[in-house]
Amino acid sequence: MISFKNVDLAFGKKKVLENLSLDIYPREIVSIAGPSGSGKSTILKLITGLIEPNSGEIIIRAKVIGMAFQYAALFNSLTVWKNIALALQETTNLSPEEIDQRVKDALKIVKLEHTEEMYPGELSGGMQKRISVARALALHPEILLYDEPSTGLDPATAYELEEDMVELRDQIGVTSIIVTHDIDTIKHISERIFILDKGHIVWQGTNQQFKNDKSAYPCSFRERRTLESCKKEYGE
Repeated sequence: MISFKNVDLAFGKKKVLENLSLDIYPREIVSIAGPSGSGKSTILKLITGLIEPNSGEIIIRAKVIGMAFQYAALFNSLTVWKNIALALQETTNLSPEEIDQRVKDALKIVKLEHTEEMYPGELSGGMQKRISVARALALHPEILLYDEPSTGLDPATAYELEEDMVELRDQIGVTSIIVTHDIDTIKHISERIFILDKGHIVWQGTNQQFKNDKSAYPCSFRERRTLESCKKEYGE
């Protein structure tokens, strides 16, 4: 569904991604992890077309891509219904009745049907993030991107949001790509994990491999230790 082939990206003299290749398949839930500045969020920007690589090839076999932002990015002056409907009103030729139905369907998926006429300020942080997901779902995306979805959420709310991601895959076949630092998110729902460092994929594997691999990079995330201490114990 998504393929990066030998992708290079630099801003001036600063290399952000270097010779990066990866493949993401339909209906997968994939996590991209790594330290700050490793290039994780840059991958999302490349997928959405906000930026273009200096070289290499990016192939995306999907017509619609949705995005759930780190801090929800809702319009505080608009109701939940209007927040979700806005993109449909601006970018599609759907009738008002069709837009209303899409909004209702999206809210039902994230179990927040009762919030239509509420404003973002009346919602908890977890509810705002789920509204952000609903806004993306209303566009009927084949791929949904999440930027640090658990940031600012208590563990129980983060768990509920992650369960929503699994339901989206199982019910409507959405492919999810998650940029995260959260080890619990990675272990809970990720089918495959890519770990980036300094613009390179330094480790990749399945969820089970991530939990059991004693090499330095998965150890550092899994055990919340410095990379240096894991290298001393397990080697590279």
